Amino acid sequence: MTTPYIVVGCPTTGGGQVISGNSSFLVEGIPIACVGDKATCPKHKTVATIVSGDPYMQVLGKAAARVNDSLSCGCKLLPKQNLVVGATGLGNGSNSANNSGSSTFTKTKKYSGQYQLLNEIDGKPMANVQYNIKYPDGRIIEGTTDTEGFTQKLAEADQADQIEITLAEREPW
Repeated sequence: MTTPYIVVGCPTTGGGQVISGNSSFLVEGIPIACVGDKATCPKHKTVATIVSGDPYMQVLGKAAARVNDSLSCGCKLLPKQNLVVGATGLGNGSNSANNSGSSTFTKTKKYSGQYQLLNEIDGKPMANVQYNIKYPDGRIIEGTTDTEGFTQKLAEADQADQIEITLAEREPW
């Protein structure tokens, strides 16, 4: 299953938008939003806190926010992009969002992605690291991150897939 995640700038059902996120995990170059991040809410005239997220997708110890997750004011999060993530390196994405109420998220969009691998200790990009991307059908893509820690861009598909990204074993020093 796949999960559409929320990034800075995504709208809310109260007419606001997400205003903070975690820049150590980027989705299409935009920081991902997690529990504790903030969103404006014109409907309730407040800056609300994201209070729910995906317990299986942790970014530096915080649950990543998904489409339809809640804000402290009672409003919900909406998508502005269609990238979905399912990575066992950070947790096994197991939730599927149903977002029939948003006209900005359509099933005709193509799914793709490029991931930046960051060191958990210092947050720096993992440059020139070998990785494997495994798809549910068993396909495996092997690659090496670029100088900024990015994987190759994944081919577009008509539907989102849960993928697993693993780092290749390194030789001992």
